[in-house]
Amino acid sequence: MKKALKITINVLVFLGLAWLLFGPAKQIGYAPEQPFAYNHKIHAGDYKIDCQYCHSTVTYSKKAGIPGTNVCMNCHSSGVLGFRPFANKSDGKRVQKLIGELSNNYWSKSKSPEWTRIHNMPDHVRFSHAPHVKALLKPGAETKTACIPCHGDVATMDVVAQQESLNMGFCVNCHRTPTDKGFVAEYAKNGVGTNCGMCHY
Repeated sequence: MKKALKITINVLVFLGLAWLLFGPAKQIGYAPEQPFAYNHKIHAGDYKIDCQYCHSTVTYSKKAGIPGTNVCMNCHSSGVLGFRPFANKSDGKRVQKLIGELSNNYWSKSKSPEWTRIHNMPDHVRFSHAPHVKALLKPGAETKTACIPCHGDVATMDVVAQQESLNMGFCVNCHRTPTDKGFVAEYAKNGVGTNCGMCHY
């Protein structure tokens, strides 16, 4: 009886751990409603604004950084993008309405939208953008090439949604096969660590 109980507990613990590590991702496709209708496809896609213009701390910080309204208004308050003529008048009116909303609800009140996080790691995981971007960003390449493996190509998304599971299996597979993921030669040659202390400290 005790032996059967021990075996059952061990099997359940093993299955539970396997589920946590490699279970299906609940968050793929997660695209929460945001307080403001920001469109990455227009900004990063059509206008080719580099990721670092808005996410300015991504190369040297743990977090990518969420821009304040002042970053938006660098272009939109000066008329660089916000008040130029549009080929399609309905597009122009829609954009003017959004810029008015941004200006009236946030800029004039010295506030920024309270964005809802899309890509969220569990509390027991310590993730920093800086070393990942350093390992993935090749000299002369657009920043988005370092972002795509985890975030997908947001320059093609009207609304950003989570594209990858970002579970432990996803991360470990990338660390084990860095050449498949486009790591720069230095990291692909020397390998990327997979010991527990890299992410759980």
